[in-house]
Amino acid sequence: MVNRKVALLRADASLSIGVGHVMRSISLGEALVAEGFRVEFVSFNLAQGLNDIATGSGLTVVELDCEPFGRQDAEFVLERAADVSVIDGYEFSREFYAVLESGVCKFAVIDDNVETKALSPTLVINQNPHAVASMYGHLIGNPTLLLGLQYALIRREVREYAKTNQRVSDGSVFVAMGGSDFLGLTAPLVRELAQLGRVVRVAVGHTNPRRAEVAATAAEFGNVELIDQSQYVASLAKADIAVLAAGSSLWEAAALGVPTLALIVADNQVASSAAAATLDHILTVDCRGSKSSEPLIGSVLQLATDLLLPIRVAKNERLDCDGAQRTAHALMEIL
Repeated sequence: MVNRKVALLRADASLSIGVGHVMRSISLGEALVAEGFRVEFVSFNLAQGLNDIATGSGLTVVELDCEPFGRQDAEFVLERAADVSVIDGYEFSREFYAVLESGVCKFAVIDDNVETKALSPTLVINQNPHAVASMYGHLIGNPTLLLGLQYALIRREVREYAKTNQRVSDGSVFVAMGGSDFLGLTAPLVRELAQLGRVVRVAVGHTNPRRAEVAATAAEFGNVELIDQSQYVASLAKADIAVLAAGSSLWEAAALGVPTLALIVADNQVASSAAAATLDHILTVDCRGSKSSEPLIGSVLQLATDLLLPIRVAKNERLDCDGAQRTAHALMEIL
């Protein structure tokens, strides 16, 4: 019997960091499983909903049994003896990477704005449209660089929907403020958008502590639907416009051809959002530092109303959905 290659993915999700690192790691894991890898997903205190998504995608979830992001975390990763490890997150310390760099395991990092503290990874993945090689000129050992939207880690479900379904919008508005919505924008957004008279479908993230508040707000309006994660992709694909936190979900909307209003809620979203805003079907609003949501919501509402004019994204303008597969193949080549 031929031994299967083993890939280890290391990422976390929480109220403070959201779920983007976990979701795009799962997307990569799906592609690695399809290439015959056994994939272990190592995470600290992973929410049950995310655990279910990972296992449903063919990944084996392994609970980290030590403090995350430091020496012990890296030693735990090395002890798994994977053929390659992929690390996604800004919190991993220089000490964490020093341990990996002293080991024999090849490792990759998923990065956005040179937040990684790794100095000599084997491979770097930056799926954002602003990514260029000069950002990583300081790294040692001439790592392989996978840069730009051709390496966007799009989930299999989104990819399959985009390739098999012709986009037909139903006039709805789709709202998703990321995994945690730490600025608390979902409920006030829903309240205002509902008054446009269109159906508003709302996805509440796995680590959002305000689910009850959002549900209560949705219940006030007959045209607001609170959806579960199994309905996420189909609901996004049918929308006339998506109002999204400006994270990795932007690229899912682009893959599905949905005009999008992107809300910048964190510093690490600025560069990618600026690049995304050069696309004809994405507008951005900077929500950082807002002391009151009222003027902010007013700006969002005006832009949403503008976008609800008859905008459509032609099929040939959609984002290529094969980035996870390209990344998986690149990882295979370094082994």
